[in-house]
Amino acid sequence: MRLPVSHPLQWVLILAIRDMASSSGAGFRWRIFWAAAALVLLQAMVRSEGLADNLTDNPAARRQRAVISIERGNADLLGGNSGSALINYLTARRVFERLLADAPENRGRWRDLSVTLERIGDVSVLQGDLSGALVSFRQAHALAERLARDDPDNGDLQSDLSVTQERIGDTFFAQGSLSRALASYAAAHATRERLAKSDETNVGWQRNLSVSHNKMGDVLASLGKLAEALAHYDAAYAIRDRLTKADPANPWAQRDLSVSQEKIGDALRAQGSLSQALARYEAALAVRERLAQADPGNVERQRDQSVLYDRMGDVARAQGHLSEALARYRAAFAISERLAEVDPGNAEWQRDVSVSHEKIGDALRAQGRLAQASVHYDEALAISERLALAEPRNAGWQRDVHAALRRIAEVAISRGDVSSALADLQRGCTLMERLAQADPENVSWHRDLALCQEFIGDALVAQDKSTEALATYSRSLSILERLANADADNAQLRRDITVSNIKIGHVLRQQHDLPAAMARYSTALEMATRLSDSDPKNTVWRRDVAIARGSIGNVLMAQGDLDGTLREYRAHFEIVSRLAESDPNNSVWQADLSASHLKIGDVLRSQNKLSDALPNYMAALDIAKDLARHAPENNEWQRDVAVGCGKLARLHRQAGEADRALDLFREGRAIMERIVGLSPEHAGWKDDLAWFDAQIDALKR
Repeated sequence: MRLPVSHPLQWVLILAIRDMASSSGAGFRWRIFWAAAALVLLQAMVRSEGLADNLTDNPAARRQRAVISIERGNADLLGGNSGSALINYLTARRVFERLLADAPENRGRWRDLSVTLERIGDVSVLQGDLSGALVSFRQAHALAERLARDDPDNGDLQSDLSVTQERIGDTFFAQGSLSRALASYAAAHATRERLAKSDETNVGWQRNLSVSHNKMGDVLASLGKLAEALAHYDAAYAIRDRLTKADPANPWAQRDLSVSQEKIGDALRAQGSLSQALARYEAALAVRERLAQADPGNVERQRDQSVLYDRMGDVARAQGHLSEALARYRAAFAISERLAEVDPGNAEWQRDVSVSHEKIGDALRAQGRLAQASVHYDEALAISERLALAEPRNAGWQRDVHAALRRIAEVAISRGDVSSALADLQRGCTLMERLAQADPENVSWHRDLALCQEFIGDALVAQDKSTEALATYSRSLSILERLANADADNAQLRRDITVSNIKIGHVLRQQHDLPAAMARYSTALEMATRLSDSDPKNTVWRRDVAIARGSIGNVLMAQGDLDGTLREYRAHFEIVSRLAESDPNNSVWQADLSASHLKIGDVLRSQNKLSDALPNYMAALDIAKDLARHAPENNEWQRDVAVGCGKLARLHRQAGEADRALDLFREGRAIMERIVGLSPEHAGWKDDLAWFDAQIDALKR
């Protein structure tokens, strides 16, 4: 808060609020009581001193009431009551506007109003009203810009200007307008860089510059420019490391340093450098555990730990270590649940519980434990629906409902209940359509709507309704192309379009429209290659190139062009093998490598080059067995072993080695029987088991 404290007793109120914010348990309610008592006493003293007499004629008293309203609003926000906070901020705004009407040249009141408008914008963001937030932030920016222009040597006013630029960037970022967000952040960054260079001893300005580096990194990471994002995160870390060494006892400086470690970890994880990402998360967690132990009553310190447990769980899940991922997610859940019980009215903490349920469900679903995953997804949906019902204007809560419904639908598809999945996806799409219509400028809502249509297309494919799926994918692509045309630099949207073309290509190939499928895959390859060339370190984009090459190979295979197929599959192999070599602990890339060996083996077997196909099948099976051995609870990897056995069995059958083929089919069947026993509701795995039975019966005849 940049408004000065102008009454001695106001410090009592501020200290009470701060104490309240860092407390939990039974004492929490008493601190609320004392904070309220301090406020009542302050108001009484203001009246007793005559400051409230004839408010119309006493600007000092009127401003004091506005300051009190802002402090009350801040306390409301700390307690998770955004509605009450907004009322208090609006009250302060009205007072400052009247004061300015009486004294329009009072620069202090312009600054008061600018800061108040920022607070109103902050509440609008929390309530999901991003368009309203943008209006408030732009009004605050206009005032701050005027003040900074009139007094260019005033560092505080220049700093105020950077804050409003940053808030506008935050709002654009939340709306998915990434290019505009980057421009706003760049403006704030330039201002803060000048201030930091002008006074290297000013800790506040140095820290503000580190925040700007992180903001720039965030939007660049979302744009897929991970190398540039890492450069900004590293710059922020360097500043914070220097500040921490200068003041090692400062817990806030320590926390800042842990945030930088976390962000660097996020970028490394996005690059696929999972081991390096985990090391950063572990370093950040060590700091946060120390801070939490030093201040056990500080609930935010507890929450900080839960965030990192989630991050580390994400790495473990990406590595295929699902039991470890579950342990991390459950550690985060324990903290989130405890905080939510302490303060049931805190919506953000309730949402944390919902997110934990979703992550636990994701890990269980990856294990094939669909019934248990459904329990957690249902809990997440119930919380999201409660929050959305309590604050129907909060678009973020509505979007959370959509996200929970999508997860529930994915489980239904795995069970083979596509009709139920479609009903949930349609409901989620209806929510996103309403949000997109209510806020036409919000790119994120429109992108979510497009992706929701894509999920419906996936479900229709699972129902073998290719015509309807194609129409749905096309509607999704149309939205994405419209968004991309309005923001040509948005790489996230261009990647979405790449994926959309690949999915449309898959449907066209199923419909045997091979020329049309080839055209879609070629478009996807061109876009993926362009993205990958723009940032060679972005492993997601490099993997997209491999997927497009493999898809083109599938079409050539269907057209009988085996030489062309082999060329594309080997191009696919070259990319995924380099990725797998760069990080042997990345299980996704190892699984990709196994699948690539299988593809090459299939072509060579079709060419009757069995001796050449054999080492590819053996390599694929060895990788699959190695992954399964390191994570026996990962049923998808167990299935990969079964698939490898089936592929190798077909080769031996073709070579006339029926006994060896039968042994391999039986080995694969035993794996699938065990998996189906663990997850009897998984329709796809039951189909796999039936396939092995059919192969074994055919050999026995």
